[in-house]
Amino acid sequence: MQELVTYLHKRRIIMISAIFIIAIIGFIFHINFSLDPVTYFDGKYNIFIIYFLIIYKLIELPVLYYILMYRYIRKLSKSNSDLSKSNNNYDLNLKIKKHTKLLYFLIPQGNTVFGIIAYKVSGEILYFYLFLLIALVTLILIRPTSLSVIKLKSI
Repeated sequence: MQELVTYLHKRRIIMISAIFIIAIIGFIFHINFSLDPVTYFDGKYNIFIIYFLIIYKLIELPVLYYILMYRYIRKLSKSNSDLSKSNNNYDLNLKIKKHTKLLYFLIPQGNTVFGIIAYKVSGEILYFYLFLLIALVTLILIRPTSLSVIKLKSI
């Protein structure tokens, strides 16, 4: 289990550094190019679109966390008490690794896309940085060290 925690911690650090690199690229883009807000709706509803994107992200992230990680952690902690299910623990361990890797990829990717959309709709870099901040806080809160609480017996 410690190997899994170490691997996922490295993956988390890579994604956090990717967020910082994307923020630097966004800053360089903002300095060198001017981006006018889109006028699809005469500019009336642009801020409402951005608010919708923010609310959607704040709802989506806990749902993704539950679907991809938390339910497997609960199953693993329940099955850990049963000694006859060591093969099941191994399968759950693989599922946790796979789904946590996916979660650590989807958080920066989704927030970057939504940030680019918000930047394009508003023309302000601050909304892009808001989505990157949401991704950063989410990655900081979802720690793989919470898995080390569950003691897996050696398989």
